[in-house]
Amino acid sequence: MTPTSRPEIPATELAQRIGDAIRPAVQKAWTSDRVQMLRRVIQGAHMPNASGQKLLTAHHEVVMANRAERSATTTLVVESTAEDVRGWSISVDLAQQQVSAEALLGCRLGRVIPVDEGAQVYEFLFEPPLAKGDNRRTQHRLTFTGDAECTTTGYSLSRPAQLLTLTVNFEGEQPKKVWQTTKGAQEDAETKVVQELSVAPMVEVVLSNPGPGLHALEWEW
Repeated sequence: MTPTSRPEIPATELAQRIGDAIRPAVQKAWTSDRVQMLRRVIQGAHMPNASGQKLLTAHHEVVMANRAERSATTTLVVESTAEDVRGWSISVDLAQQQVSAEALLGCRLGRVIPVDEGAQVYEFLFEPPLAKGDNRRTQHRLTFTGDAECTTTGYSLSRPAQLLTLTVNFEGEQPKKVWQTTKGAQEDAETKVVQELSVAPMVEVVLSNPGPGLHALEWEW
């Protein structure tokens, strides 16, 4: 799809335009040129953004097997703060893998738009659209095909939430160490280690009132 010649989205509004990001630990290494391309694609496609929605809770659950990410299931509960809220979009770094997306609850998959050979934007639409004051629980899943070794996963919030849960299920081999990390929404923010976690087949953190930025789990094989 060729972007239309409209004014470019300011950097401060980009996160609201694309909603919250899946696999942000990969995306944080994107060059500024790729970010600019992402802006143009989303703007040209007139995709729904995260405005008009208050994020109440988010649960992001990842399944790992043979050191590779196999699936990521995200459950959101939102409250509409405007009329006729249509949906949201997410950006996904393909990381040299094939990715398929499916809507599981409260939404349907809309357009899938390539940004370049390494990224795509997925559009999810509320079924039906939300009226002001409506609450909605949605769930969608990304499935990954490939053997790229993964050492981190997380969820990037473009807006505050009441609750964020990050869960990683390690099928088979478990890592040697696991950390919880955070990175603010500012462009020059640094990644900070919050705590080291106990290694187990399932590792989970529950965050109350997390602010915008990247919230992640990282590990060492």
